[in-house]
Amino acid sequence: MQDRTTLPKKPADRYFEFQAAMGLTKHMGGLKATDELAGLCRIGEGKYILDVGCGPGRTACYLAKAYGCRVMGIDLSESMVKLAKDRAAKEGVADKVTFCTADAMKLPFEEATFDAVIGESVLAFIDDKPRTLSELKRVTKEDGSIGFNECAWIKMPPQQLIQYISDVLGAAFLTPDGWRDLWVAAGLKEVSARSYKVRILEQWRSELKELEINEMFGAWRRFIGLLFRSPECRRWARKTLSMPRNIFALFKYFGYGIYVGRK
Repeated sequence: MQDRTTLPKKPADRYFEFQAAMGLTKHMGGLKATDELAGLCRIGEGKYILDVGCGPGRTACYLAKAYGCRVMGIDLSESMVKLAKDRAAKEGVADKVTFCTADAMKLPFEEATFDAVIGESVLAFIDDKPRTLSELKRVTKEDGSIGFNECAWIKMPPQQLIQYISDVLGAAFLTPDGWRDLWVAAGLKEVSARSYKVRILEQWRSELKELEINEMFGAWRRFIGLLFRSPECRRWARKTLSMPRNIFALFKYFGYGIYVGRK
């Protein structure tokens, strides 16, 4: 059997490598969407939460401070996990937030461990979404919640745009009904599906508000350095810039949704 490290990298693998190099991740809706997700998942003091695809730990640390819960954050990237641990220590929540490297399709946790499992812009990048939801359901307590904020096609775009997103990000966005159907097929109860259009200026404002200035400039400095060092990064950047003419029409079709169900 061929070793995984020798397999050709998928677009999603490359995209996440670059995000890890920058030390940043993003999700639509900003902190407002995180609070909505937390409310629907009944996150509160004393609850134990699994944050899937935690990235540099911003959401996990925020939930611990704002809601008084304990959080376990997982990510495939070791460098992201290191950044997340550093953030937890810096923000004084290392006693409530822990992180480890793990695969959402094969979690290193016992059954019925968590009161809620959440993620922000994660499942769109995973090919086998039903298998992943099944594994997340396994580690969720009875009557616990599984909730994700995921990008969605509010209106189906031209195939050229779908292909561009697939080639550059390795992501497969579903329609709101498609996401909801996944939750229902997983056997989750009381499924809630809320969909929103993305307003680009509002999104940029929310991202800038969440980031410290030195964090933002540090991320771009690391990315520019990576462009100089890595031919792979330069190829990815060229592909990103070879956008179709109607790329700026993307926001007529593109949005996000918050999908929550109970075990």
